[in-house]
Amino acid sequence: MLNQREAAEARGTSRSTIRRRREASLLPGSVEDPGRGWSIPVEALLGAGSTLNAPAPA
Repeated sequence: MLNQREAAEARGTSRSTIRRRREASLLPGSVEDPGRGWSIPVEALLGAGSTLNAPAPA
């Protein structure tokens, strides 16, 4: 599980993109942890067609 910041960094995108995808139910299994915020399963990122550790856009 990754938090939104970690998921965004791993995917090479912004936190707001991860948030929008989560809110649109495109990242199944995401759960809100009171102490850590949202946790995103790595499998959900991979299942959404993400390439992890992609370079960040310029």
